Amino acid sequence: MQKLKARFGSPDGSTYGSLQSCVRTNDLDLIGDGSHLTSFVMVGNFSFGGPSYEHSADLWTAILDDLGLRDGSVIHVHPSRPDHRRLWESRGFAVVDDSECVWTDGNIGGHCCEVYYGGLEIGNLVNTLEHSTDVGFGLERVLQILEGKSRVDDTSLFNQQDHPIVRDHLRTLQLMRDCGVVPGNKGRESICKRLLRRMMLHTDGTGTAVRDWIEVERASHCKRMDTGKRAWKKHKDKSPEWWMDTFGIMPEELYLLA
Repeated sequence: MQKLKARFGSPDGSTYGSLQSCVRTNDLDLIGDGSHLTSFVMVGNFSFGGPSYEHSADLWTAILDDLGLRDGSVIHVHPSRPDHRRLWESRGFAVVDDSECVWTDGNIGGHCCEVYYGGLEIGNLVNTLEHSTDVGFGLERVLQILEGKSRVDDTSLFNQQDHPIVRDHLRTLQLMRDCGVVPGNKGRESICKRLLRRMMLHTDGTGTAVRDWIEVERASHCKRMDTGKRAWKKHKDKSPEWWMDTFGIMPEELYLLA
C-alpha cells in the first residue's frame, strides 16, 4: 500500500488490485499465541477517486459470498459513519457503531469500516480522503476460517511439525531471503537477524531453508553468550535494553546467562 499513497493525492478514477507480502514485528512478543504473525499477505483492491464507497461495499459483500462466509450470525461490521452504517445494514449485515474506527498513517487517512468473523478481524474498507477506497483483507485469517482452524498458524500454509515460533519465523525468513534481505546489524537486516536468533532458541535448524544462516550465526552467538555470562554477575540488574545495546543479547536470551 505504501507504494500507492501518492496516487490517493492525485485521483484519476483508476482502480488497482494487489497481493502485498508484509512483515510486521511490533507484536513480536505475541508470536506463538495463535493470533499474531510476523509475515502475512494483504489482499487489496483500491480506487483512486473512481468507483464509490458503495461499490467497494458491494465488492466486500461479493467476496464474502464467493467464500461462503456471509453468515449473519457471525459477520459483524464496524463502521465509523452513520451513512456507512445504513449502507451495511441495507446489505443485511450486523453493525456495531465505532466512531473511533478511523485509519491514518499521519499523512493520508479516512473513515474506516472493519469486518469481523466472530471475534476475528478479517479485513477493512477505508474511505481514503473521502474520495477513494482501500479494501483489504488478510489472506491467512480468511484461510484460518475456511479451514476451520482455531489458530492462524495451524493452516496449510505452515509446517505443523515445527514449534509455533519456528513455523512463523521460518516462513518470514524465507520471504525476506527471497526479497534479498540477509541477517545483519542495521535496518531490515537487523530484523532478519533477530528473527533468526529467536528461531534458534527452538530449533537446531537441521533441514530448514535457512540452515546456512543458522550455522554462521551459531558461531558468533556462542562467543556473544560466553562474554555475556562473564558479565552477568556484575551487571545482572541492568535492563534488557542495556544488554541488547552493550552485548547484542536479546531480552529473550537473558535467561541463558543466569
